[in-house]
Amino acid sequence: MTTKIDAPKKQRSRRKPARIWHLVTNHQNMLYMLAAGMVMGPAGFRGKHYSDPLNVYPGWIPLFRDKVKVPADALNHATSERKHLLPCIASFDLSELSGPVRMLSKDGRMRDVASPAARKRKDDIALLVRAPLPPTLLLSINFCSSEDRQAFESAANDVSNVDLSSQRVEVEESLFSSDTEVSWPAKLLLEAGSDIIPAFGQALGGVLAMLYHTANRSDLGLAAFRLVTGAARDKIDLVQNDPILAALPRWVYGGEISEQADTRARLFWGVVQSLVIAQTHERSQTPIDVSLTYLENQLDLLQETEFRPRLERLIADMRGFLGLGGGTVTELLERHKGSLSRSLLLFCLREHCTDLLEFSHPLLKDAEYLLAGILFGVRDTWLQLPKELRDPDLSAYVAFRMADAEHRKQGDNLVMDAPPRPKPLRELFTSPSGEWNSMTKEVAVELASKCNWNDCIQTRITLAEGDLPESFERKGLQVVIPGRVKAVEEVDEVKFLHRLGQWPPIAPEIESEVREKLALATEKTEQTVNGHLN
Repeated sequence: MTTKIDAPKKQRSRRKPARIWHLVTNHQNMLYMLAAGMVMGPAGFRGKHYSDPLNVYPGWIPLFRDKVKVPADALNHATSERKHLLPCIASFDLSELSGPVRMLSKDGRMRDVASPAARKRKDDIALLVRAPLPPTLLLSINFCSSEDRQAFESAANDVSNVDLSSQRVEVEESLFSSDTEVSWPAKLLLEAGSDIIPAFGQALGGVLAMLYHTANRSDLGLAAFRLVTGAARDKIDLVQNDPILAALPRWVYGGEISEQADTRARLFWGVVQSLVIAQTHERSQTPIDVSLTYLENQLDLLQETEFRPRLERLIADMRGFLGLGGGTVTELLERHKGSLSRSLLLFCLREHCTDLLEFSHPLLKDAEYLLAGILFGVRDTWLQLPKELRDPDLSAYVAFRMADAEHRKQGDNLVMDAPPRPKPLRELFTSPSGEWNSMTKEVAVELASKCNWNDCIQTRITLAEGDLPESFERKGLQVVIPGRVKAVEEVDEVKFLHRLGQWPPIAPEIESEVREKLALATEKTEQTVNGHLN
């Protein structure tokens, strides 16, 4: 649910009372973490982190106790690196988080506890939680003054990848009343930790976003998105028919592609893995160069000699893009057939995810476009996606999946409640049986009318019984028909779904209204079915 900045506090379940803890940072670090969809250590900032309490315990997030003054040293630390930095305290509700954490006392002593819900001792001042955490656990982002809050909001508006519409940004002066008697950091009794770049999580976030948006384009796209988000495995054969897409679920859950897999699958997912690894290092190569280096290294390893000439031609044409050569898009797509070649060509043709979503070509097949979307998602990562690709429900789900993937990789046992799986509009309009009910058709006609998709609508006129006129009179834009008639607006489902998958997407306020009406239609249908069963 989208919440405005000054909205009232969120309602909570009575069964899980809020467990509030506070992160001390600065406004620039907070913006970066919101863009990344992760609360993480300095390594994840790739050189853009301003020193704050996150530097103290590598790989851990220090969260200070609620209703206890934070150490003055921690507040000073958060703004010590630059004069323009504003102190910021992010309040988290950890009631939905379980698993081993560490409790820190005033004198620096540390102990392992089973979960954030563990009983606190009198001198405990902070909790250490393994990074990363999803921003969905954020209760509010707090500043000391209205001027600081306005500066933060202004800075957010200046970037394309931060959306504050679902965040509560508040002025809470009392939180900044600090304790000068408690030193920070206290004795460092924690063994050296590891603060790693969450490259896989970020790549996964980009891929999930692209699969969500491309799901509206085709049944294959929808089947792929449903498969990787844990929905019913209907139409799974659509995904498995392509040898590269068949390996998608394995990659999404952190598995390695089998050496016995199809050659095209090994090459494609090898490129993906190379792109992910490259993001853990200082970038000396562009993503296209990383891909080309990997493919060239594979030439001598190919056991299928008949495949080598095709790969050599593909590499040559990919390099041709770097030198502004290689022919037109149509010529290249005609020269290279198959989902591996065409997805890699698209990877060179366009730069960012939105560029691909705006692109179409009659020669492109659904699988080819889908695989290109995966490559683009890995290259851009969630961090670089603009606001128009960050639907609130999608953002919440992706943030959870990214954090969960990183914790799985690290072998952590933290458990968080998963947000609901976001549903693309195509999924809401279609059904496993492929049939549209009358209420769904009505919503489709209304949406097509609002979006001026006139090619999707046709009007069926039923004439009155009796003698039919041989001709009809036309007056301008009107047709005059004798007698009484019945006119019904109908939607062309194929054309409608095609429009639904085009870019740019429909306006957010229209989409929200459509989703509400479809949810109501689904509820009425279920009530009717249950009534018949009873």
